[in-house]
Amino acid sequence: MKSIYQLALGESFHKLHPEMQKKFGLISKQKIMILGQGRMTEIRGTPAFLRPLLMAFVPAHVMFAERGRNIPFTLENYAYEDEQGREKVSWIRRFFFPYAIRGFDAVMHYNSETGKIVDDLGKSGTFQTELDLEVTPEGGLLMQSNAISYKGKYDLSGIHTSVYEHFDEDQEAFRVHVHVEHPWFGTLLMYEGLVHTEFLPMTYSNIPERGILV
Repeated sequence: MKSIYQLALGESFHKLHPEMQKKFGLISKQKIMILGQGRMTEIRGTPAFLRPLLMAFVPAHVMFAERGRNIPFTLENYAYEDEQGREKVSWIRRFFFPYAIRGFDAVMHYNSETGKIVDDLGKSGTFQTELDLEVTPEGGLLMQSNAISYKGKYDLSGIHTSVYEHFDEDQEAFRVHVHVEHPWFGTLLMYEGLVHTEFLPMTYSNIPERGILV
């Protein structure tokens, strides 16, 4: 059985760094979860006058207004089958600001018709985008999209997202960089940092509803 990322990348999957292959090769039959812990060296983006508007997205775990440096961070990945038998992988991100804990969550699956990864954003998957995957020369993975839809109906074209990750052998950890950009407002959200990862045993009772922690 191949992971959703191996299906999307095809033979290019084997060009990933071995640790990247291990992480992005996660499938439900392994019955393990991935726990990442680290710090984001910087979280920035969105003009200050617009940040209060982002508070409306906080309950959905899509966006948040807080910004800062050296922010503690956790990431949980679960691979599971949904009620339709589709293989899915959840991305449960938590940012521990001094006075608030914020989430930026997603659930991904492979679309066999387009050959792309579908990224359902937030706790309820209200926002959706398709990701193009590319293996970089150093064995990292770049995932990009150029449009986000709202409830699958309203196309929010122009919003560009990129997620880049590679394995730092010196630190024995993953370096991550996420960038969400709007053509009018510039960077809406950017964060980057170093994440140490563990692979832990799990049962299906460990998986939160929709793969997302409430």
